[in-house]
Amino acid sequence: MKKSIKMILGTSVLSLSLLASAIPGFASTVTEQNASGGWSESGGYYTNSPVGISAFSSTSPEEHHGERKSRDVNPGGEPVYEYASYGYTVWQGEYHYTTAQIEKTNGTVKTTSGRQWGTGGTTALSPYYLPGIFENIEARTYWGN
Repeated sequence: MKKSIKMILGTSVLSLSLLASAIPGFASTVTEQNASGGWSESGGYYTNSPVGISAFSSTSPEEHHGERKSRDVNPGGEPVYEYASYGYTVWQGEYHYTTAQIEKTNGTVKTTSGRQWGTGGTTALSPYYLPGIFENIEARTYWGN
């Protein structure tokens, strides 16, 4: 009897985790609340469109770009790199923002540009960050309106 209860509980937990990963936004790791889209080093570009609205409709910018920047903070010696996130968004006629962040891969924000608001085009550059020796980080950018 105890073995069948453990089997049912194990199957239920597995089913719920699979269901959660299949529902867009349910188990999202996006840390920029209310972001409509963006870019990450591990996931590439994405758009969080409301149901029934195409990602290519006027609810999206004409262009969004994200990248990781690096610089050597120990010139002339053993290279030591720190990193920043850079992003820009082009959205003509729409008041919108771009945010650039360095985050741990679990979503913990290490540095952020904050939301950089504007109309037409916006750019954002996070402060540079020097990761610890075993710290996994990535650059992520977000846009929204």
